[in-house]
Amino acid sequence: MKKIIIGLLMLLLFAITISCDNDTASNESEEVTTVYEGWTLEWSDEFNATEINTNNWTYELGDGTDYGLPVGWGNNEKQIYLQRSENVSIVKDGEVSALAITALEDATGGYTSAKLTTQNLFSARFGRVEVRAKMPKGQGLLPAIWMLGDNKDQISWPGCGEIDIAEVVGNEPSKFYSTLHYTSAENKHAEKQGSTVLPDGDFSDAYHIFTLDWTPESVTFSLDGQKRYMFLIENDMKEFLRSAYLILNVAVGGNWPGETDETTLFPQTMYTDYIRVYSKDGFQAPEAPVLDIEEETVGQIIEVGIADNAIQDTFTSLGGLSVIAYGPGAPDISSSATAINGDKSLVYDFSGGDWGGAYLLLDTPTDISAFNQIKFSLNKPDTFVNAEIKLEAGATNALVFLKDYSGIELTNGFVEYTIPLADFVGLELSGLTVPFSIWNPQDANDAFVEITVLIDNIYFAM
Repeated sequence: MKKIIIGLLMLLLFAITISCDNDTASNESEEVTTVYEGWTLEWSDEFNATEINTNNWTYELGDGTDYGLPVGWGNNEKQIYLQRSENVSIVKDGEVSALAITALEDATGGYTSAKLTTQNLFSARFGRVEVRAKMPKGQGLLPAIWMLGDNKDQISWPGCGEIDIAEVVGNEPSKFYSTLHYTSAENKHAEKQGSTVLPDGDFSDAYHIFTLDWTPESVTFSLDGQKRYMFLIENDMKEFLRSAYLILNVAVGGNWPGETDETTLFPQTMYTDYIRVYSKDGFQAPEAPVLDIEEETVGQIIEVGIADNAIQDTFTSLGGLSVIAYGPGAPDISSSATAINGDKSLVYDFSGGDWGGAYLLLDTPTDISAFNQIKFSLNKPDTFVNAEIKLEAGATNALVFLKDYSGIELTNGFVEYTIPLADFVGLELSGLTVPFSIWNPQDANDAFVEITVLIDNIYFAM
């Protein structure tokens, strides 16, 4: 009889454990780490301590410039990442002990947040990554659970590969996205993306489990134990045959979520109950492919010195520079013999349909405080109605909209624009790093437009 009672108690305990594990969308804390048959838990953070475990996590701080990116982390984001308890801590969220990453608006109208990574502390190569989290919401917010390749310091994005396990655009709080970013065989930014909408409520209402199952053949994303989409790893996707580290952050503003508005309420917090990484029992990973910088870098086909075609031949104050295309809608870059200054102009071919642009980057920061205006000439079709013209200097950046300025018609179809530097509000002219960039060309309906634009005769003047 005693054996029967013990057996019944064990069955009851097992049933209770399964019930807890399946309560994925509740606010109940997970008491027992999920055990999957055929899998071994390799790494986890349950966020049950009083402080963040610095053996697991490090911080990325600032506005992106300390990491070789333009101001705004390459996405025109507005937040500054800080390491302080107001922005990142372990808290009690009901019964859940969770990592809290909080976006705040400060007294000056700026924004702070936090970004944690496991870079140089932990990385995974294949296996299962499971994250239980609750997302913030609001126009202009972008919480993210994602991964970047360990070779990020050897090759620029997206050649390092990016796996977005879960992103929620704040004005679509019931929809989450999972995305792979990589370099295509044509040396262009490529992505594979899926999205899922909750049938009821949104991702700020309750905790959900986001799962990545990663093999040498495919990447599969699931929500609350239900498979949502799978992407095969094709021949030009070597990025996903190498190891990657984990990242958690909440961004404010930027190219994808757009700017905040009067409906955006702060503070907004992403709560992470746990992150668990499992390995498949008996699995033997194939050898990682050797990195081929030329093959896996976006824009590697751009010829050396091509950026000079856009600068006025007699204007030598800028020194050496290069041109860099960025974003899913980034243009193909070439040169044209159609010009108004020198032998050639710089050509941007935009494919339309998504955000993106290209910028000129100086080899050495340059002081342009002696000038008060920038001049440049564009040869563009009538369908090109508007774009962002952006300059960057040190830790500052500022943009204007082309539609706000009228040009003067020149020869060869070019139109010359003159923009006062004072219109680039907040730009520090003493350390110019990006003397010209053009982003997101749009038509009269504010849609990203497929166009070819020639750029020539850029210079600064009094």
